Amino acid sequence: MSADSSKEPWWKRWLSFWLRREPILHDRWELVLMRFVVAILLWDVHTGWIGVWDQPAEALQQMVMLDRQNDIKFQSQPHPNGFGYFVDFSFLSNDALEVPLRAATGISLLLYFLGVPAAFSLALPVFFGIGSSTLLNSQGAIGHIAQGLHLVMLSIWLSGLMAFFCRFKNRALPGGMLTFGQLEMDWARQGLMAAYVVSALTKIMNSSGDWLSTARFFPLHLVKNNDMQFYNNLDPVMRELDWLPQTLMEHPMVCMFFFGAALPLELFAFLGLQNRRIAVLFGLGLMAFHESVTQLTHLSFIFNKLLLLALFVNPVWWLVQAVKRGVGKKHLA
Repeated sequence: MSADSSKEPWWKRWLSFWLRREPILHDRWELVLMRFVVAILLWDVHTGWIGVWDQPAEALQQMVMLDRQNDIKFQSQPHPNGFGYFVDFSFLSNDALEVPLRAATGISLLLYFLGVPAAFSLALPVFFGIGSSTLLNSQGAIGHIAQGLHLVMLSIWLSGLMAFFCRFKNRALPGGMLTFGQLEMDWARQGLMAAYVVSALTKIMNSSGDWLSTARFFPLHLVKNNDMQFYNNLDPVMRELDWLPQTLMEHPMVCMFFFGAALPLELFAFLGLQNRRIAVLFGLGLMAFHESVTQLTHLSFIFNKLLLLALFVNPVWWLVQAVKRGVGKKHLA
């Protein structure tokens, strides 16, 4: 630390520590690990293997056997959503096309993991993943379980196109010192955080700026969600928290604190892009928020949690740094 910086007020040093812009430069092994996480999660969209993750043999079969994988059943788009306003994706439900597309998507994701540039290896997964999800969301009920994941995939693919454009034009990559792989993950983090910021802005707009006070009505959504899942599956687990909505309604300030506090965390999620340190804080904070909702509603948010863990928290990197420091101290002793 320089003499000038040591004379700065403590709060300026504190803000600089957390908010100083420091590009995250990943080691090669980090990029391999992150590519694996992204690829295996994208493959779940087409296979549903996470649903049986606690049964390794079954999960493996779900991954590799095409006849066991998720079949697209919808043959029309009665309520177009997103790209569905411009393209009719119902042709993807044709088995003669769907099965080879799914197999080719699996091969493409494997090539992406092995290091083939995203501009090539993710082109088909982007089309098939977004197309099939658009078809699903064009049936009259919109789900967003894979929204963040697909935005990450799209961001990585676009970063790959940008990288090749820069190479063709003999220009430096955005971010200056970033490599192709580091640029991919930098854009991936931006894509995921953009999903949270848009979510926060949507909540503010839909509540006319009064999201904090309307958060007290969350117990009503809890009752609706749990009843829906109970009557769909007759799962008694969904009735274990029947007492909670009434308790939360009787204590609206507690409800507003726990569910309203997540709004600023989402709204300012872009700050988590500044450096590794604050990335961990936002990663853990958003994971804790998702887990609290999971415990209340049994909605897993598994894609978001694992992406936050891999792209922002990255505990393996911190463990490696701790080991390196420990080894360094031993050599100095």
